[in-house]
Order: sequence, then structure tokens, then C-alpha cells
Amino acid sequence: MAESSTAHAAMTGPKSQPDPLVGQIINDRFKILSVIARGGMGRVYRAEQAPLGRVCAVKVLQPNYTGDSDPEFYKRFFLEASVVSKLKHPNTITVYDYGQTADGVYFMAMEYLEGRTLHRLIRDEGPLDPVRALHILVQVARSLRDAHARGVIHRDLKPANIYLITHDEDPDFVKVLDFGLVKNVDENDGEGLTKTGLFMGSPKYMAPEQIRGMRVTPATDVYALGVILYEMITGKAPFEDPNSANLLLAHVHEPVPAMATANPLVSVPVPIEEIVLRCMAKNPEERFQSMDELIA
Repeated sequence: MAESSTAHAAMTGPKSQPDPLVGQIINDRFKILSVIARGGMGRVYRAEQAPLGRVCAVKVLQPNYTGDSDPEFYKRFFLEASVVSKLKHPNTITVYDYGQTADGVYFMAMEYLEGRTLHRLIRDEGPLDPVRALHILVQVARSLRDAHARGVIHRDLKPANIYLITHDEDPDFVKVLDFGLVKNVDENDGEGLTKTGLFMGSPKYMAPEQIRGMRVTPATDVYALGVILYEMITGKAPFEDPNSANLLLAHVHEPVPAMATANPLVSVPVPIEEIVLRCMAKNPEERFQSMDELIA
């Protein structure tokens, strides 16, 4: 697995100290084979599921992660697992199992992917051909169409959460990952998860209403797709600033820069720029109102 299926953006390289979970069996079913990636809050392992002999990826929270600074962390972990386990679209990562072991280990077992993230593809190969970019975008939209139909909004779409594998001779077959900030549209806004997770999105891809703390809708994911399409074709996000506060303000107040401004070397078909601008309208009601509308 070239990059982990979850939390890869925050993960650092392997350390010389042996991992205590390697060789162990979690929940009587998942034998931990090796570390895929690690970070401050958790690790992702390559594992084998018994008795199927199926290789999978197991996401485990660090035993010493108390979540003191974020008391809703474990609640969100189970929300992610329970929601994604219900999503069955081919372009969405499959969750096989999740839970807490008798000795307090929180885990989530998912399909094992071999490929790379869209973030890595853009970094390695630069701006994508518009046809290739649209092929990737439509698959992401299909995954989200299924999620939205089940009342789920992703809220943290970005190239690092879009994984590309080879499937049926398609080298750009999409798997959408990390529904860790998912929001059930029927969820009570007073529940606390919404407030706690509000600014855990990625500033480069956040919609104005999400930044303002207003109600999120499927149009919030549409906005992020507009940003991603812009970045796939130009090689740069529409708003880039090392200061997160400046980035957030730009999404709320500044017009989307012309794609030719971001990269004068790229020829962008007018209809594609129109799609980007409509996706990124400041007012959610002016965007595509569904993934069906965007796909069409």
C-alpha cells in the first residue's frame, strides 16, 4: 500500500522501535502483520482476517491517546466507522468491522488498497489532462451521491482523501476515504459533534458556510469538489496561503481566481471553468444542488 487508506496526511515514517501490536491478534480475528502508517492519534496496519485469510487495513487508535483536548474524539471514531460500514458504493472504501477490544483498543478494519492518493498523483505528475480530471471527479461524485442518499455529508473532501487504484484496467479507479467528519443530516446540531468537528476540516477545501459554522448540506461537498477540480487541472488550489485564517477568509470573501492566473501554461476549456465557478459559488443555493446535477 503506497499510502495509508486513512490518516495518511498526518503520518510519519516508521521508527526503529518495534511496534507492540505487530504479531498480535485483535478481536480474535485480525492478525497484525505490519505497520502501514502512524501518527499522533493512531496507526494503520496491514492485517489478515481469520478465518477468511483476507488481507485488510486495520486502523487503531493509540492506547495512550486520551482525547483530553477533544472529548468527542472516540465518539467521532465510532461515528465514522458506523456510517462508512453502511456505505456500499464501489467508489467508497469498504469497512468490514469495528469496535473496542476487551483490553480497550479501538479499531476499524477496512479493505486493503494498493495505489496512491490524488494528492500524490498531482504532486508527482503535475496538472492533469481535463478528461482524466473529469473521470476522477465523476467517480468521487458517484460515491458522494450514495452517501448523500443515506443522509451523510463528507465535509472533509480533499485530494489526500481520494485514493486511486487499478481496477478492471482503469488506473484511476477512485476510492473515497476518511469519512471522519461525516455529518448525518438528521443529527441534532446541539449534539456537540458538529461544534467539536467544525474546524477540523481542511482550510484549502472548506465551503464558506462550513467556515461560518452554518448548516452544511450536499452543496458543501459540491464546493470541495470544485476546489479539487481546479487543483487537478491547474496543479494549484484556488486559494493557497500558509496562514489558515487567511485561507478561510479567502473562501468566504474573495472571488475565485481565473484558472489561467493559477497556471498560465494550462489551457482550460471554458465549460470546465464554468463548472468550477458554479461549484465554488459563495451561496450554496447557486451551486449544483446534487451530485446527479453535477455529474450531468
